[in-house]
Amino acid sequence: MAEEKTSTKKRNTRRKRTSTKQQTKSQGFSLRSEVKGLIVIAFAVISLLGFFGFELGLVGQILTGIFRYGFGLGGIIPCLGVFWIGWRLLYKGTFISVTKRGVVMTLFFLFLLALVPLWRVPEGQELITTQLADQGGVVGGAIATFLRTLLGELGAIILDVFLLLAFGILITRLSLRSGLQKAADKTQVGLDVAKEVAAEKVAVAKEVFEDWNEQRKEAAEQRKAYNREKDTRFADAADQALDTLEKRGITTDRDNFETSAVVDNEPMVDTVTTVEAPKAPTSWKELAEIEARNRAAEQLANISEDAGDAKSYDADDFDQFSDASRSTGDDYVYTPDEDYTYTPDEGYTDESESVENNHEEQPEFTYQNTTIGSLETNHAAIASAVPGTGAAASSVSAGAGISGMSLQVPSTISTTEDTAQVAVSKDGQIHRTYDRPYHFPSLDILAKGKGSQSNGEEVAQNAMMLENVLSNFGITAKVVNATQGPTVTRYEIEPAPGVKVSRIVNLTDDIALNLAAQHIRMEAPIPGKSAIGIEVPNKTTEAVHLRDVLDCSDFKDARGGIPVGLGKDIAGKPVITDLAKMPHLLVAGTTGSGKSVCVNTLISSILFSRKPEEVKLLLIDPKMVELSIYNGIPHLMAPVVTDMKKAAAVLRWAVREMEARYKAFAASGKRDIKSYNEAHPKAAMPLIVLIIDELADLMMTAPDDIEESISRLAQMARAAGIHMVLATQRPSVNVITGSIKANVPSRISFAVGSQIDSRTILDMAGAEKLLGKGDMLFAPIGANKPIRVQGAFISDDEVEHLVEFVKAQREPEYDDTVTQEAEKETEKESSEENDIYRDELLERAVNLVMESGQASVSMLQRRFRIGYTRAARLVDTMEDLKIVGPSMGSKAREILMSPEQAKARYFADSNDEQ
Repeated sequence: MAEEKTSTKKRNTRRKRTSTKQQTKSQGFSLRSEVKGLIVIAFAVISLLGFFGFELGLVGQILTGIFRYGFGLGGIIPCLGVFWIGWRLLYKGTFISVTKRGVVMTLFFLFLLALVPLWRVPEGQELITTQLADQGGVVGGAIATFLRTLLGELGAIILDVFLLLAFGILITRLSLRSGLQKAADKTQVGLDVAKEVAAEKVAVAKEVFEDWNEQRKEAAEQRKAYNREKDTRFADAADQALDTLEKRGITTDRDNFETSAVVDNEPMVDTVTTVEAPKAPTSWKELAEIEARNRAAEQLANISEDAGDAKSYDADDFDQFSDASRSTGDDYVYTPDEDYTYTPDEGYTDESESVENNHEEQPEFTYQNTTIGSLETNHAAIASAVPGTGAAASSVSAGAGISGMSLQVPSTISTTEDTAQVAVSKDGQIHRTYDRPYHFPSLDILAKGKGSQSNGEEVAQNAMMLENVLSNFGITAKVVNATQGPTVTRYEIEPAPGVKVSRIVNLTDDIALNLAAQHIRMEAPIPGKSAIGIEVPNKTTEAVHLRDVLDCSDFKDARGGIPVGLGKDIAGKPVITDLAKMPHLLVAGTTGSGKSVCVNTLISSILFSRKPEEVKLLLIDPKMVELSIYNGIPHLMAPVVTDMKKAAAVLRWAVREMEARYKAFAASGKRDIKSYNEAHPKAAMPLIVLIIDELADLMMTAPDDIEESISRLAQMARAAGIHMVLATQRPSVNVITGSIKANVPSRISFAVGSQIDSRTILDMAGAEKLLGKGDMLFAPIGANKPIRVQGAFISDDEVEHLVEFVKAQREPEYDDTVTQEAEKETEKESSEENDIYRDELLERAVNLVMESGQASVSMLQRRFRIGYTRAARLVDTMEDLKIVGPSMGSKAREILMSPEQAKARYFADSNDEQ
């Protein structure tokens, strides 16, 4: 036994000595690499200082000259490369690795040096010593000389430029073809938008012009509808006026009296010579002049009598008074309340104009809004025709003078009344309202992200640690690729031949421990690749803003359907999907995982891409605070539903709407909404998106009705254009039943509490390892495995600004059938509940049934000491309320509700009062 112990100690000593020697060797190798790194860095720093003009002696000049004359104007870049090599030796102890991309970058630099002498130096002078430092150096001159020898001066420049473009494509990995195609697509989108805007503006302008032209024609018809020459009343008025003049001693000429015009087209003068004897009036103009002069003279006579002057005045004395003495006849000066002056355009002709008046020019005239008959004459024309000063007679209105003789002449007030029937007037101006075209909100409403900031050091360090961890457990594997996303980085590991995938998967916790990560998720294998994906959270995460997701060609160029933006995948690419192709979506996640933000993202995407007549929304919000902000947007078919009783009625309305649409499809011989809308564009049906923010609350209130309606919609509503988004924070089998789960193929899972919940929503584990704050697994219809997406973020302020912009465009047009159905259901249930609550023992009976686990009539009789009739009625009431199931003979009735559900639905008011 002693010998065995001694031999064991010797073995341990040898092992310790061996390990000490290995550590000394590795430490010595590390120190040598650090010394090498410091020496290389020193040479690089000396060379760089020489470039900036520092005096560094002979060695410094030699080192600087190597780079200056070797590479010319680009000598600083090799200096920086040497500095990087020294830093790698000092920090990591390894030399730089030669990669394809590094070789391409080196070739790009060399041919860029060659372009300088090709462009600036004549042929044959590329390697002159005095010009090397100011050109491309020895390297660039040599390449330029070689290219000029082969292709000549022009051919060398063309080849060099195209090689630089090729190297640039390989370095940046940007496709020139895709860039040109994207530019063409953006140009086409811009042209389409410009065409639509121009078409809308042309349509609006055309409509405005047609309405304006129609108003002008109607006004012209009103003006020409009255023909004074054919009006017999006018002749009677003229006879009355002539009789009045003859009574006053004025001779008239009835045969030559003209009634064809009131105002001549000839220019009028202010001063007319006075004749000795008055002439007989021969026209309406002269008649109005004489009457105005007589009335003014009579007024002046009345004024003189009041002042005690017995002197009489006639019409000839009218010219002797000043303007101040004539302005006292206020009773005979008429000032209309509203004057409308109309001047016909010279180029406008009315087709309805009568042939009799075609030879007459229409003079400028004034409409007077008066209720008494008045002549259509201009005040200034009468004033200029009256002898004396024109200003004196201008204060006398022709309409007042004729009305003093009780002439019944039709007025033009009917024209303004008819015009008022055509157009709506406001503040004396005509206004007509037009339906403005709907304009999509601009993405400038949303905040822009800061951009991706990749951390190559962290990725390289984790990749090295992964290989070391696997090698410590005896697994040979190599990291072949790493893709860094906003929140996680996926490392693609390629195991060696003969290594089982299960061995690597079983090391999940050990890998997370060595990487100091919160959770890691393995995807074994990656679909389409012979590698295993290990998703490791980033130390610094980046927020994905909704603007960064929607500002892409996939969303802007989407035609048809309902495009929505979810977020960015692991590679940082936007994830845009079509809600109409899902066709229904199930969203689950715990509180604070990003579920409500995802619902806001879906609604905002719809507002950014679809008009109210294209997509309608039905929002059910049991929380009353999540979706109420969208009240009043034109996309809503009904106000946001917050009452659970109304929610069941809205779902039943959606089922009937689906059936009605299928009947319309059958009548027109179409199979889906797309073909129906194409055949009937004027009666096109909008797509309907039904969003339920919390399905668990609905299932607690009326599980049977809710499940039946949702199941029917999920089975048949796709072709009818009705799509559902069901969100819940408790993905249990009681909420997401088998019927609902089987008919909703597309799912989104945020962070959940357990693996069971993950299997309920995704049929696989993995969602319990998500990080939260928008980290999701998206399983679209037809996908074998879900993809990991960082959900887009939209703040409350951005939602408010978006809603305000959409509300300002149009008013919501609610469907009365939806609101009426909800109101009827509420009234029906309230009346039924009032009848049920009349029995004061109902609540106690329900509590007894819940405690005992059975609904027995005899038990209620014994406990409450009531008769059989009342006890049986209580049990029947519980059956009507769906608290217990129907009678099953000798078996006990099934209890359908939990005590909490029954109290929350039927006895909440009584509990509050207590």
